[in-house]
Amino acid sequence: MIATLDDGSELVIITRKKCLELGLLVNTRRVLTMEAANRSQEAMVGCMEWLEIEIGGMKTWAHAYIVETAPYDLLLGRPWQRSVGLQKVETKQGVDVVVHNP
Repeated sequence: MIATLDDGSELVIITRKKCLELGLLVNTRRVLTMEAANRSQEAMVGCMEWLEIEIGGMKTWAHAYIVETAPYDLLLGRPWQRSVGLQKVETKQGVDVVVHNP
């Protein structure tokens, strides 16, 4: 799965469709409302607690809140980025992302 990095997000977010595809158990009692940068609001319909996220053979975990639809499958916001000490290195070819074992 391809994930989207979002420095402006305070959440890790996954779509309901992706949860169903992966057969993930969802805590539907853990809900909240997210306010986007444009001030719109969206209800999170549950939380996938301790979602395993593997990158380059390194396993990490995060609580991922669930949205009905989004232009991505998985959005990795600041909490996850901080937990892995994410660094971005700009090169002539693009941006390299470095993560560290939490």
